[in-house]
Amino acid sequence: MPLTRRRFLGGTAAVGAALALPAMAAAAVKDDASKAAQQASRALSDAVKAGACPGSAACMARHGQSGFAVAMGIANLETGTQMAPDSIFRIGSLTKQFTAALVLKLAAQGKLNLDDPTQLYLPFFPADKPFTLRELANHTAGIHSDENDSSCARETTPALSQVDLARAISQQKQAFDFPPGTAWLYSNANYIVLGAVVEKVTGKSLAVAATEMIFRPLGLARTSFDTVDAVVPGRVDGYSRTDGAAGTFVHAHYIDIAEAGGAGAMRSCCDDLCRWHHALFANQLFDANWTQTMITPGRLRDGRISGAHRFSPEDNASYGDVQYGMGLLIARPDSSGRSVQHYGFINGFAALLQTWLDQGLTMAVLCNADIGPGLPFHGVRQAAVDHLLPHA
Repeated sequence: MPLTRRRFLGGTAAVGAALALPAMAAAAVKDDASKAAQQASRALSDAVKAGACPGSAACMARHGQSGFAVAMGIANLETGTQMAPDSIFRIGSLTKQFTAALVLKLAAQGKLNLDDPTQLYLPFFPADKPFTLRELANHTAGIHSDENDSSCARETTPALSQVDLARAISQQKQAFDFPPGTAWLYSNANYIVLGAVVEKVTGKSLAVAATEMIFRPLGLARTSFDTVDAVVPGRVDGYSRTDGAAGTFVHAHYIDIAEAGGAGAMRSCCDDLCRWHHALFANQLFDANWTQTMITPGRLRDGRISGAHRFSPEDNASYGDVQYGMGLLIARPDSSGRSVQHYGFINGFAALLQTWLDQGLTMAVLCNADIGPGLPFHGVRQAAVDHLLPHA
């Protein structure tokens, strides 16, 4: 099924419940990567044996130094290709943090201001309801996302630019779900529009801008914006489970991945994702003030934290006690300190990337199946909790 807000929320509820762990009293940090790797491997193996996904890969790194990387199962069911730690997956909404970082990088360079009205860059949006770049990144802009469950192949038509996609968003019959700045609602449209702003400011495609400003400088050689025609060595195929038959799969519903744009069009591997978070939180992309901006919960125009007024009751059930910064979910600090994370769900793929900021510990988990019960997110996270984070 295509990338939609509904599918993100449904997956978030399932995974959020699985990740809920009791708070622990502060104590010394254990650091046993070998035991963590064994436990994570079991979690991946259990997910494959249970038929939750054909295969999965995971890694953990502390302060940019790899602790372990593991993989289990099958990357391509037709060829029987085994999953590898460096296999490349589509990462869905993990893309949003890269898009947010591009906007922050441009702000750091003085090429835009986060509090500029988006209409300054994309004048086809209505001028009578201005919304800012910051509100887009925080999901408080109110733009309606007219998503559906269909996507058809493009044979001769070039892929749409982010500006083209943003223009289509501006022409929706329903322009807004709520007045800008008055509520919070997760919406892929926000990040497609941000991608369009990046294209307008840089004069380059979002993919080229990301390569030149993030991927290449940080050495993320296996990370890119994806296209349906790209030939990618090590690429994993994505699958959907057959209803009522655990362990049987069909090819995931087709999506023109470029149309997910700044909201969900990227591909990457576990190691690159761990190195990305290390570089980001070590302030290698921009200085600490901008990094802090990225992990600061958004605010509504009346000053309240954005999570204080979630537009839909479904949001409250799905997100729980977390807030949203810019492309990142921000958890309430516990005995392990501060942590940030995001999920990525897109046709045939499910992903989780999380960093415990005060411990310098990052984990990435990638699966080649739709979100659903039995995926190894909780098990891999538990491996970090048991062996790499503070214990009572």
